[in-house]
Amino acid sequence: MPGIKQRMRYACGLLLGLSLPLLADEPVQLFAWERPPQMHMAEDGRAAGLVAELTEQLFSRVGVSYRLSFQPLQRALLRVQREANSCVLLVERQQEREPHYAWVGPLLISRLGLYARADDPRQLNSLEQARGLRILSYQGSGAGEYLRQVGLDVIASNKESLNLSMLQRSRAQLWATSAAVVSSMPSRPAPRLVLPFLTLMEDMACHPQFDPVLQQRLQAALLQLYSEGWVQALYQRHGLAQE
Repeated sequence: MPGIKQRMRYACGLLLGLSLPLLADEPVQLFAWERPPQMHMAEDGRAAGLVAELTEQLFSRVGVSYRLSFQPLQRALLRVQREANSCVLLVERQQEREPHYAWVGPLLISRLGLYARADDPRQLNSLEQARGLRILSYQGSGAGEYLRQVGLDVIASNKESLNLSMLQRSRAQLWATSAAVVSSMPSRPAPRLVLPFLTLMEDMACHPQFDPVLQQRLQAALLQLYSEGWVQALYQRHGLAQE
């Protein structure tokens, strides 16, 4: 997966065209899975959170409209495989997924860790020490897939709030998630970090035959937002540190 600096160099040749209007026959269909606080549905039914704001700014920069609806991640990935003018937020860019989508990113950079109940005294020094423990993860997330690949016991659910409930009820010993997710959950005392283990860059994954010109324009606009400091300021407004 190309790093953000490499992507920024690649985008330099595209930035001059950002001021030109880009006309689309119909809005891009975006699918998102609820990921509070980065992406979630507000009380009025609209998308809210850091990634929602970044997506709105990104499409505004290229002058293209979109429709956004919430779907579980696995269902969204299947729909994007069938619908040419569609993308899903947020998807880890893994080697096995690479040829199956057209990518724009990174939209989110987050550090993942293993969390235990606040009253659980355990502290881990490596993932090997988590062997034999049950670990909660969001279904289809990069965290869960990574932990399965190293042979750990992962229990997947389609809601992070359910993972927190299961952890608090001792249905599992650990929860694989990010600090932003933990801080957004109404739980006191909050789960305790016992091992940071992975930093992820997550992208927008589009149909493999998604308009390549629009893909390039979106990528260039995103990297311009990074170079201007707009994304860093967005993280600060949400009280998050950019990894």
